[in-house]
Amino acid sequence: MGAMNAPAGRRLFWEWFAVFLGCAALCSYYQFQTPYIPCADGYFHIEFARLMREHGLFRHGFPWAYFSFWRDGFSDGSPLYHLLLIPFTFGDRAFGVKLATVLLSALVFSSFYAILGLNGVRARVYWFWLLLVGGFYFWWRMEMPRPQVLSVLLLLWSLHFLLNGRLRPFAALSFVYPLSYVAAFLPQAFAVLRWAYLKATERRSEHAVVLAGLGAFALAFLVHPYFPKNLEFFYAQIVEVMRRAVMPGVDLHLGKELGPLDTRVFVGAHLPLVVHLLGLGFAFMHRRTPLSERTRVLFPIMLLLLFLSAVSNRFLEYAVPVATLFCAFLFTDLAEGLGEADLRRKLGTAFRPAAAAWLLAMGATCAVETAVLRNVFAGLPEPSFERLSRALAAKAPAGELVYTCDWDATPELFFFNPQHRYFVMLDPTFMYYWDPALWRKWEGLRRLPAEEAANTLVGTFGTRFGACQAVYGDFRRTVGSDKRFRILDEDRNGYVFEVVGKG
Repeated sequence: MGAMNAPAGRRLFWEWFAVFLGCAALCSYYQFQTPYIPCADGYFHIEFARLMREHGLFRHGFPWAYFSFWRDGFSDGSPLYHLLLIPFTFGDRAFGVKLATVLLSALVFSSFYAILGLNGVRARVYWFWLLLVGGFYFWWRMEMPRPQVLSVLLLLWSLHFLLNGRLRPFAALSFVYPLSYVAAFLPQAFAVLRWAYLKATERRSEHAVVLAGLGAFALAFLVHPYFPKNLEFFYAQIVEVMRRAVMPGVDLHLGKELGPLDTRVFVGAHLPLVVHLLGLGFAFMHRRTPLSERTRVLFPIMLLLLFLSAVSNRFLEYAVPVATLFCAFLFTDLAEGLGEADLRRKLGTAFRPAAAAWLLAMGATCAVETAVLRNVFAGLPEPSFERLSRALAAKAPAGELVYTCDWDATPELFFFNPQHRYFVMLDPTFMYYWDPALWRKWEGLRRLPAEEAANTLVGTFGTRFGACQAVYGDFRRTVGSDKRFRILDEDRNGYVFEVVGKG
């Protein structure tokens, strides 16, 4: 239905290019409020890209995560993302990874606009605006220097090709996606969902795109540069991490992104989108317009992503643009048969006061969201271990194993001190999955008496050095009040220490 409203190719290209530049400027405005990298994982990704440039793929092991299943056989879950980062590893790496994130985020937002145009969506500028007020959490995720930004880009284009029955480009992205991020299973789930829906409602089998996508997906795993270790990594990242995050059992102290958002926060952060979903649903009930296939298929896909977001808020970066796309498709279907003049007349006469109030509300939401995001980025703290790593480097020999009180200290230490080795990198599940007993000893060490802590560090883990954030004040009092330890340096962010004797 909407293809007739699609702009000509050259016009859409220049519109997309202008939107890309505008989005790059907006993303830069937030990103460069501070010189610091917005999240700890960003320090890992840009440093890993530099090491990949200098040393290759580390197929035989990644010794920086010493007590992890990465040590004996490494697998990178996002090799394409790290390859894309390599040009940004020359010079100031913090600036480089922030610039790379700006360009990639701008490509995500402008791709959404292009997809609206390619599908002939009515009032696409407005629906693009709705995406831009997609909520603080969505914007934060899109500005983080992590591979999920590339993942959102690939998911949106995969979904576009799937909804339009474009088998070859869908299969091509199904091959590229597993080389880019572990969420590559999502387009395949969407394809199966589309097949099941059309089979149940229209007795029509769209199995060709399902088989092509799954075949390309499987082929990507087989030719993956880390095969067969990538299969184990995929299992650990998708099954083990999510199981530990949502199921009762051992508390690995995983990142908050793996849990659900509070309901009030969820609704409040995405209120404009929620109102559009409810309003368009109400309008559909009072206008018996047949919906296009793409809208009908997108509905269960959107529901799946909303359900996954209710389980883990790391799926919100997918749910927000897909739900916004559904609103745009549904509106276009409801407006089918109306010319631009008729559409403006109907909206103007019937809803002029409400429309004016709503546009003012959207503008106010934009202003509030901009102010909040600006303040968040401007208030980002300095790296916790930039100074402390220098004291560690001056005392600990190259190749020395360094204890950390928590798993999320290692990305910064890895960035500033790549000459040392650390216990676990990026996710504690990688250590627990490799050796649960060893993880328990590591996790409980900071609560031991001084003598036992010193013996465990030297005897069990084979290290004499450690670095901890300031939040672990109890352990600081333990190591600071016993002659078996020496504090090498400390500041308001944390402290580094050395074991100088055993009990």
